[in-house]
Amino acid sequence: MKKIFYLFLVIICFSCSDNTPINNCFSGIKMNAIIDLSLPEFSGLLVPGGESQNVIQGRNVFIFRTGTSGYRAFDQQCPEQNCNSLMTFNGVEITCPCDNKKYNYLSGGAPLDGEGCNALMYFVTPISNNQLRISR
Repeated sequence: MKKIFYLFLVIICFSCSDNTPINNCFSGIKMNAIIDLSLPEFSGLLVPGGESQNVIQGRNVFIFRTGTSGYRAFDQQCPEQNCNSLMTFNGVEITCPCDNKKYNYLSGGAPLDGEGCNALMYFVTPISNNQLRISR
């Protein structure tokens, strides 16, 4: 009986993996990037209300500036992952063009109809006046 218990314990210890869904639909997506706002591709983020669409660590990321010092960033992949088109951003709405489902960036990318997965939001942390950390 002890041998079975130890075998079971060893199997549990070595079978660990990170397959926890992120944001109810995304799994295994990690991000830890520092972007330099002095680069031309991020110049839109230097002004309040500015935005930037870039590929960061292989992911299509939409970053926008909210006011004078706040930033938000979302992955442009549709949460239902049934679409190859990128989501579009208009005001406070994020729209998946394949099913026309809308999400609200003010509520962390929650669907406006309250059903389904949230849009994948990244954490944006200012490091200095010229650098931001995008992480998940």
